[in-house]
Amino acid sequence: MKTQFVLAIAWLATAVMPQAADTAGSNLEALRQYESGGNVAVLRHYEQWVAQAVGDPAARQKLESELAEALTGQATFEARRFVCTQLAIIGTEASVPAAARLLESDETVGIACLALAKNPSTQAGQVLREALERLKGQALVQVINTLGTRRDREAVNALLDFAKNEDRAVAGAAYLALGKIGGSTARTALAEARQKNDPAVADAVAAGSFLFAERLVAQNRRPGAVRIYDQLLAADHADHVRRGAFEALLRLDEDGGLQRASEALTGAEKIFKPSAIAAVATMQNAEASKGFAALLPNLEPTHQALLLEALAERGDAEARKAVAAEVDSPHALVRSAAISNLGRIGTASDVPLLAQAALFAAGLADRIRADESNVPELAQAAQAAKGSEELKLIEIALAGLQGGAAVDQALIAQLRNRMAGPKTPFLAALVRRANPSSLRVFLVEAGSTSPDMVKLAFQGLTRVGTAEDVPSVLKALGGLRAESVRAEAMEATSQLLSRVGAPSANAAAIRAALEAAPSLGGMQTYLPLLAVCPDAEGLDLVAKSAADADSSLRDIGLRTLADWPDASAWGPLSDCYSKAASETERVLVLRGLTRLLGEQNAHPNPEVVARYRTLLAGAKTDTDRKLILGALAGCHHPDALTVAVEQVAQPGAQGEAKLAVQRIGEAIKAQHPEAAAAALKQIEGK
Repeated sequence: MKTQFVLAIAWLATAVMPQAADTAGSNLEALRQYESGGNVAVLRHYEQWVAQAVGDPAARQKLESELAEALTGQATFEARRFVCTQLAIIGTEASVPAAARLLESDETVGIACLALAKNPSTQAGQVLREALERLKGQALVQVINTLGTRRDREAVNALLDFAKNEDRAVAGAAYLALGKIGGSTARTALAEARQKNDPAVADAVAAGSFLFAERLVAQNRRPGAVRIYDQLLAADHADHVRRGAFEALLRLDEDGGLQRASEALTGAEKIFKPSAIAAVATMQNAEASKGFAALLPNLEPTHQALLLEALAERGDAEARKAVAAEVDSPHALVRSAAISNLGRIGTASDVPLLAQAALFAAGLADRIRADESNVPELAQAAQAAKGSEELKLIEIALAGLQGGAAVDQALIAQLRNRMAGPKTPFLAALVRRANPSSLRVFLVEAGSTSPDMVKLAFQGLTRVGTAEDVPSVLKALGGLRAESVRAEAMEATSQLLSRVGAPSANAAAIRAALEAAPSLGGMQTYLPLLAVCPDAEGLDLVAKSAADADSSLRDIGLRTLADWPDASAWGPLSDCYSKAASETERVLVLRGLTRLLGEQNAHPNPEVVARYRTLLAGAKTDTDRKLILGALAGCHHPDALTVAVEQVAQPGAQGEAKLAVQRIGEAIKAQHPEAAAAALKQIEGK
């Protein structure tokens, strides 16, 4: 076995190796003919070969020669572009002549530059410099950019000339290349250009200057970089250039940018303020939070909001104190920012503060309106909407507070505080936090008369309840006082029953709840839940209710039976179908029967088809037949095909019957070709 494994590995290694020399010619020809969207196998072949040749000089030499050869002859543009991308990885002096020939055409200058940009040969630089003398326009720009990428100092004098070119694109490329190359000559040229500040090339000069300064920083020559950035900071440069220089100086300042950012925030120029604020978050200075917090009152609301976020990123005690202080700001934007960010860094001690914010947002504080009678109705509506949005922010903030159980206890304390204003944010936060210790609170609030509180309480019970809590949750559901949210409470309880415990145990708990509350109200509450965790005893109870003389109880039973999740309900439903007391009941039961059959389509058999036949035989209207045929179309069985063909004779449902024949026939024609063909032929022309 070991020998076989070794042989298999050897075979796989051979399989992924480049093809033998005797197929090299065919590979090369296939590569030359490659077009976009064609078979990429030949590309994968060469990519694999390149990857292997990087560390193998002999293989690299052979491969480079073959790729260079591919650039000659009638190769497609796509093929040449691919070859140049590979030569960019392994190219040496040997492939320079082939790549250089591509410089002669505007169409291929770009891919030639791709191949030559990282070629270590000095000859590559030479052919690019020579090309400067005969190229124009975009082709010239591409070569200049490539010389900059190569940091070709021998090209500097030529670039100085091109920087004066009437073609602004060429001049701009020259300045950018000078910035990449560096050196004293380039530094002088860029400095002079910054002084002139010619709008036509200003952006390129600035970009080249930034690149030059970055190299100085990398070389630990900070003073030279600072001089360049200071020049770019001057008011005669574009705003985006000045911001870039400002941000670079912040990074270079010995105090981490503290003084410069502070001066920017207290200064008159707005363009630097967002950059200064952004730097606050990461400043390595212990006094930064306190210092910048002191500046908050002097900033406009937009900048206050941004600074609060930056302080929250710092997350220290002074930052938290500053954020908390703005929770009651008179500016909505600042207030919202403070609330949101306090949720990121706050603790249990901040719950009362957020409670006051909730009181304000709900419009319960006297200061929310000076004179409500003078506020237009639309303005009141807008204010109410903002209040609702703020309450949602407070809820999210409360949920995000750090501190585990301590925060939960603080939230619970606010729920019990009658003077705390709106309660929903605190209960909603407990739901979001979903800690098991909140279960008792949820059970209590489930008995509230407030629909919003009841909905939240049952959401919480769904999230934190366990199998042991099922009886308590069922009891809470039975004691519901907010009737308007009964459906939501039942759905939440259903989700809990589906999530926890054994179905049999949950079913037993529901039956126990029914015994304790045998009234119609108890039946309405608990009987539908038996379908969530079905068993024989539960089905028997539902079936008895569906046959009860009391129409209200019978309706509950029939609806639950129609929703029963498995085929065990087929018998009771069929019995109800034959004894339906009204058309409404008959249609309800028929829908349940059809649904059950549709679910059995996954495993079609003669018994399932027989049930379809029975339903169709008892159909009283064309609507009934259409409903049944719609489900039958998914029953991929030859007997079902026969039934569908028979129904084509029913004029009121002929369209649905023909569609069922087509769908079943198509689905089974591979296994039952003759039956499918015969059935499809029968419906032709009908």
